[in-house]
Amino acid sequence: MKIRNIPYGYQYKNGSIAIQETEIKIVKRIFTEYLNGLSLLKIAEQLNNEHIEYMPGVCGWNKSRIKRIIEDERYLGTNGYPPIIDEDTHKTLMLIKSEKNTQKSTNRKADIFNLGVPILCPKCGSKMCRRHDSNRKYQDWWLCQNDSCKNIISISDNDLIYGITKCLNTVINNPDIIETVTDVDKEPRLDVYRLKNEISRVLDSHSFDKNILRKKMLECVSLEYGDIDSQKYISKRLKADFANASPLINFSMDLFNRTVKTITFSTDGAVSIILINDQQIGKEQSDGTNSGNASEICTHNTCTG
Repeated sequence: MKIRNIPYGYQYKNGSIAIQETEIKIVKRIFTEYLNGLSLLKIAEQLNNEHIEYMPGVCGWNKSRIKRIIEDERYLGTNGYPPIIDEDTHKTLMLIKSEKNTQKSTNRKADIFNLGVPILCPKCGSKMCRRHDSNRKYQDWWLCQNDSCKNIISISDNDLIYGITKCLNTVINNPDIIETVTDVDKEPRLDVYRLKNEISRVLDSHSFDKNILRKKMLECVSLEYGDIDSQKYISKRLKADFANASPLINFSMDLFNRTVKTITFSTDGAVSIILINDQQIGKEQSDGTNSGNASEICTHNTCTG
């Protein structure tokens, strides 16, 4: 078997170590895909399927080769090698690798893994992804997926679930904070007026084509339906959901799924939820500035003391 005597992405040029332009694109791709959650095996499979050569005439990508590239500190610019990645990127790669090594006993049925809504970065609004590292001071943390942001919020799984539950209790205790849309008489669109007049003329005629009439009527109904403001219905349904709910002692996945659109943090890590009517419930409400105080919840799994 052929063995490389220099890391993938580099070459000897005029007696010195230099970047190999074709290979370095693959190295950067490996780093990016691993940061985005792709497994070592999946990355290797993709490179093999695309017939990317590891050495001249050899594909043969596997988990071990991808792992060695991710772990190799020479890509930082050590030992005379030109730098390819920065220190922060390398640290993040190592944190992700460490997290994956400690996830074998993780209970994937836990609530934290079944939050079917995005969690957004408070700085840039991009999606955040959960990370875990048992060797880290704060073992659970959320990383912004925006490469130009990479904001980190350190919060335990229990504290996140607790924060969401507290936000839900805020609305349960005072459903009137749900913003409702007032009735506004809206003038029908000109297209609706036009179609209604055309339908009337067709009906007044001695003979008419039923297919043409049906088409015009369906078009008119479709336009009128599109003018209906669904926000009022959504707000009423939300208020009813929370009014009929009892204060939560434990997190309710059912209520969460029916009412919550996204989760976000404040810059200090406090949890907020965005309801399906786009209304934010979070720090202000739980502080009592917009409503009564939220009831406190305390369980063996979520109490923070």
